[in-house]
Amino acid sequence: MYKYRCPGQWWGSYEGLRNVYTNGQLNDAQAISMAKEDIKKSAGNSDCGVTLLVKYKLSIESVKTYPDITKIPFSDPSKNPRSMNLRLD
Repeated sequence: MYKYRCPGQWWGSYEGLRNVYTNGQLNDAQAISMAKEDIKKSAGNSDCGVTLLVKYKLSIESVKTYPDITKIPFSDPSKNPRSMNLRLD
């Protein structure tokens, strides 16, 4: 998560918070570079300053599995792909 501050188009500035996501480990310089590229694409402004706030590692843990999970095929051994509709009834 990082904080950004960009100059306004005519006066002042605007700021906010954003997240960037990656699959690998980044050092601080790489994270700042990635954040600057992210805000440049988002705001269209290459003059924004960024400050790192927190790096975190996210993991998902299954807490409870419901019976209908067995209705979802997790793999399909056939070579002919088919479309699948998941309906919430």
